[in-house]
Amino acid sequence: MKYFFFFLLPLMAAAGALHAQVNDTTAANQTDSLQLSSKARNLKGVTISAKKPLYSVDGEKQLYNTAEDPSVQTGTASDALQNAPGVEVDAEGNITLRGSQSVEVWINDRPSNLSGESLRQYIKTLPANAIERIEVITNPSARYGSGGPVVNIITTAKVSRNEFFSFGTNANLRPQLSPWLSYVYANERFSINAYAEYDYSHTWGDQSGSIAMLTPSGDTSNTRTYTAHSDYRRHGSYFYVGGHYNIDTTRTLAFWGAAYPSTYRLEGYSDMDWKELIYSPGDYSHRRTVTGNIPQGGYYGGLDYRHRYDSNGKQLWIRAYANGFGYKSEGTQSRIYSNQHHLDYTVRDITRKKILANSSIDAGYTMPFADHWELEVGAGAAYDPPTSYSYTRDSLPSHNIDTLQSYEQTSVMFKYQAYATLLRRFGDLTVKAGLQLGEEMINTTYDGYTHVDTKGRWMKFVPSLHVTYRTPSLHNFTFSYTHRSSEPENDQITDFVFYDDDSFSLGNSDLRPSHVHTFEGGWNRYFENFGSIGIDAYYQAYTDEIADLNDVRYEPIYAKEVNFRKPINIGNSSVGGFTANVTYRPTAMFNVRLNASLYNRSFHAQFREGEWYDESMWTASARLNVWAKVWKRLQLFGNINYSTRALSLMQYSGPLFTADAGLSADFFERRLSLYLNIRDIFASNVQEWENTNPYYNTQGSSSSSSRYVSVGLTLRFGKMDLESQARTHNEDQQ
Repeated sequence: MKYFFFFLLPLMAAAGALHAQVNDTTAANQTDSLQLSSKARNLKGVTISAKKPLYSVDGEKQLYNTAEDPSVQTGTASDALQNAPGVEVDAEGNITLRGSQSVEVWINDRPSNLSGESLRQYIKTLPANAIERIEVITNPSARYGSGGPVVNIITTAKVSRNEFFSFGTNANLRPQLSPWLSYVYANERFSINAYAEYDYSHTWGDQSGSIAMLTPSGDTSNTRTYTAHSDYRRHGSYFYVGGHYNIDTTRTLAFWGAAYPSTYRLEGYSDMDWKELIYSPGDYSHRRTVTGNIPQGGYYGGLDYRHRYDSNGKQLWIRAYANGFGYKSEGTQSRIYSNQHHLDYTVRDITRKKILANSSIDAGYTMPFADHWELEVGAGAAYDPPTSYSYTRDSLPSHNIDTLQSYEQTSVMFKYQAYATLLRRFGDLTVKAGLQLGEEMINTTYDGYTHVDTKGRWMKFVPSLHVTYRTPSLHNFTFSYTHRSSEPENDQITDFVFYDDDSFSLGNSDLRPSHVHTFEGGWNRYFENFGSIGIDAYYQAYTDEIADLNDVRYEPIYAKEVNFRKPINIGNSSVGGFTANVTYRPTAMFNVRLNASLYNRSFHAQFREGEWYDESMWTASARLNVWAKVWKRLQLFGNINYSTRALSLMQYSGPLFTADAGLSADFFERRLSLYLNIRDIFASNVQEWENTNPYYNTQGSSSSSSRYVSVGLTLRFGKMDLESQARTHNEDQQ
């Protein structure tokens, strides 16, 4: 709280000081910023309309007013997103923000529930002229519960009675094959859309590395080297149906539901050679093989009611949502030694997980008032009913149950929250403050292990502050602050110990929620015929950060020094740095983006009693993106990414370099679309790491099937305006 009020007071004072200047600037430039609309009519006076700037800022949002950009009106949402601040879309429709794919996509101010191929197809086929604006939110306010970056697409599509049908397929040389089809029907009052997809994929990965475990006195207990290979095959499907009904001109009712059954086939092996120096000294070598089948699936669905009272933004919404996920896996493991065959074994692992169910209800109310003020309030609750998870291990062929490695867990969760945000505009200066309060309760039990039953109850407190100021010459200044907390998961706060062959993991009943204070400030300048230049600075201060500790200790069950994993509150850590971005955009159909970042990651963590870990490191990264649309139908795309070594808790990773390229084309007024994409052209996506725990030294590398060529085809029939609703999970497209 002291951080919040420390920054709130001077900023509100600055807002008052700037008020007079803003009014003077607004009055001086009002004549220049307003123009007569060619379509305005004389109705008892003169109508004057203001043209919105192409780019602007408002509260926590960076806005790209797509409707004001005539050069993208014949394109798609993919074309429009390429012009949004910091957003990139590749040839397949994958969205990144500042180089990260951890982006939550919203549509019309609510989560879209889009993911995977359904999201990519929506982005590639939604007409750009159905979009009013795109909002980019890098540090969301208390209004947004997840706290991650958000891209919010505001649509304006209106459709008349008609039908739309489309189908296509995507494929790559891994191999992967994903045929899909979509159907939409809509009239002035009612619409419904359905989507179905099948997906087959085959991926693989390789790892190699070395390990050294030390005793508390610093003596080497054992050393190991290993290589491993894994092979995954997946058969999956996805089915979705949704629609909405316009009760009248101000009220809508929507519904949506989906199911996604699938099955995985896993095959893998690892070879390990190691030397025990203290306990049971000797040289050991074995091959471990794993096979398994994992059927799984889930569902989600919901209802949404929205009442728009006027065109100024006053509205009420109520949303109910439910989802579930479950799986069962059964496989075998064998370990065959080259020189100690009396240690050979073959076991069967069975994991049964019932449906993980979750239900929630949320409501919100937005009310503009007194010309320059806007209040938004909301509340919600979520409940996870008791969910069982069991793991059984038995020996083959005797089927003797290993009681030490078999267990059943049951967990339940309930949480509720409420939020309020208040926005005040002083001309071109906007100040938005918010507060979210909530509580989360979880309970976990283990059958037959009552001493490790756990309960957790935590309060959530999320204040936020966003200040933006824009000038008539398209300079944009932003500042934001948020404080968020992360609560432990069910299996993180138990003292139950899960034993593997040569390691174990356990929870931590003393675990506390972690907190992070995030500060961001920036300047961006937009140019009509060039693009933009921007510099942003940020700082995140963590207290009680939760992280998994990989460490070593002597365990009597194994009668030797072994590795274990445990979640801990590591103490204090921080990350802060700068990003600079340049976008060269001579036309709406040609973009060159350069995003460069320099940041410092530091830790001050206690990992053992009386032993502290202090480390900090600077990391640099750069991302160059080129995108062009030529002859009104062919799109060219290229990406280059590079980052230096990076630091996480007791571990270094990197450096990393990747390059992608692709093209896509539309024919017959977008009735036919094709794309070709090459991922990781130089097969350079190799992950390297080094663990710096003084008692657990590891280093290694991994690679996967990251280089491949992919192709796609889409055919469309019917009224193209309905593409704004095809293949979406969005409950309110109109």
